Amino acid sequence: KLSLSAPNHNMSLALHFHTNDKCNISAYFAHFACVSQFVASPLCCPSRASILTGKYPHNHHVINNTLQGNCSSLAWQKSQEPQTFPALLKSFGGYQTFFAGKYLNQYGHSDAGGLEHVPPGWSYWVALEKNSKYYNYTLSVNGKAQKHGADYSRDYLTDVLANRSLDFLQYKSSYQPFFMMVSTPAPHSPWTAAPQYQDRFNDTKAPRDPNFNVHGKDKHWLIRQAKTPMSNSSVQFLDDAFRKRWRTLLSVDDLVEKIVKKLEVRGELENTYIFFTSDNGYHTGQFSLPLDKRQLYEFDIRVPLLVRGPNIKPNQTSQVQTFTHCHDFNSNSYVNAKWTGDRSKSRK
Repeated sequence: KLSLSAPNHNMSLALHFHTNDKCNISAYFAHFACVSQFVASPLCCPSRASILTGKYPHNHHVINNTLQGNCSSLAWQKSQEPQTFPALLKSFGGYQTFFAGKYLNQYGHSDAGGLEHVPPGWSYWVALEKNSKYYNYTLSVNGKAQKHGADYSRDYLTDVLANRSLDFLQYKSSYQPFFMMVSTPAPHSPWTAAPQYQDRFNDTKAPRDPNFNVHGKDKHWLIRQAKTPMSNSSVQFLDDAFRKRWRTLLSVDDLVEKIVKKLEVRGELENTYIFFTSDNGYHTGQFSLPLDKRQLYEFDIRVPLLVRGPNIKPNQTSQVQTFTHCHDFNSNSYVNAKWTGDRSKSRK
């Protein structure tokens, strides 16, 4: 049994967050091992495609977040989607598969099948149309459009994904293995926190690492273009963004807690592998770069990978130094699922 939780970018922020004593989910993450992981590309769609296919971007051909760059394009749907690891788990392993959240940035585009398109391999499909939102969005629920408004109790996306996940766990068959992928947009912009969390972390600032607000004079020419020192308004903006992102992650905490408790109540927790990671990092002032990603430096390409499950020793946040990569989910999922078929296509 496999479960993958993939919040949107900047799990470096989440790692700071989950070691903070204000984080109410830390007790659950105490049962995880933390592994250093890198992404293939510090950009949403290419990285997500690598997670799904086990391939580097030059082989799955998703090069940016546009349809023209193969982000959820017809070419991607034809050549890559049938070979994603959830599709193979379902077809050859008999897995029940569930997806909820952000899929690829251009998913649902009218030029690529719209919301009626459900990628092969998913038994239950609850996917966000295009990119990150918290309210006023549209979901594809097994190929049918479902519009949501701006009422917190009914529409806040992180909570909707949590409830859909709990429904899947409640009503799935107990006689088949399952795989679920829950992909929250949080902490992606527009950084809309749930009402009860909007006043949290008011004194928190972005980490002042040694490279914070320092000119990258010996770095790539793009890095050298950053204005140093940053203006006071830029620093204030990135600190405010950092706080808002933490606030959105409190709802992700709630989601993880609910899923873990549900698995525990059903007697399935100790027989389930859970992976918690992200698609890319994010810079907040490193080398005077205010807010974004896309750079081939550790703050944009390194993300934590938290893992729990059978034979995984917990509380190894510093001891485990194994190098892993986002496309390793493909082969690791086969191993954890006791795959006996041909995995050669997973690493092209």
